[in-house]
Amino acid sequence: MRLHFHDCFVRGCDGSVLLNSTDSMLTEKEALLNKGSLRGFEQIDEIKMELECACPGVVSCADILALVARDATVKLGGWSWPVFLGRVDGAGSFADEVNGSLPERRDNFTKLVEIFAKVGLDAQDMIILSGGHSIGQAHCGAFFERLYNFEGQNVTDPSMDPEFAAMLKAQCPETNPLGFMALDTTNGTFDSTYYWDLLTNRGLLESDVALLSDPLGVAYAIKAVLDPYSFLFEFGLAMIKMGNIPTADPYGWRKHCAFTEPKYE
Repeated sequence: MRLHFHDCFVRGCDGSVLLNSTDSMLTEKEALLNKGSLRGFEQIDEIKMELECACPGVVSCADILALVARDATVKLGGWSWPVFLGRVDGAGSFADEVNGSLPERRDNFTKLVEIFAKVGLDAQDMIILSGGHSIGQAHCGAFFERLYNFEGQNVTDPSMDPEFAAMLKAQCPETNPLGFMALDTTNGTFDSTYYWDLLTNRGLLESDVALLSDPLGVAYAIKAVLDPYSFLFEFGLAMIKMGNIPTADPYGWRKHCAFTEPKYE
């Protein structure tokens, strides 16, 4: 899911996040926001190889990302949604385009809305797609400021549940910034628990907690907790919308997802 998200927010849904760097091009996967946090490249390459053997030149790398995001969500308990195909792969991929295109862990509500608006998504889409943090992990260092040095005061964020903070400190001591922590308390299951965590002061990242700084975020979190099925349905709708972000510079169907050449004419 994260691969698809990070792909679509930079140059549109064009598979550019999958490209390897070359002597003349440092690609998106090498950007600070991506390097070390994105996984699954080898699996995408394997899927592409099998598809090329069965039906060469039919399924683009960008379409594979969209399909895998949907299927991974379903495998972890989420609901399915229709994936419309026909995306065209891009040839450009530039690390310096990632910053400013992707939301970051310390963004506030206003900044998050601004980032999503750049690709045609509104505040409601942002709140719903943030629910993707129902699965996955973050490096411990990503929330050390909240845990150990909130606002530069060498204290824990007072808004964080004390028991939750104690658990985080036990699993993520200051000496281990590269350790991992689940993004919500039911990691491995796609559900609306992410929003319950926010409402009970157990949100992990500053950008997660920021959702509750706006009445729209508070209202949706309460709705998702009271009606978890509505979240599962609406998440699929938001993913359809995100998956239709147009490609900035269409190139063609790449034969290998990690390289621009060869391609199908």
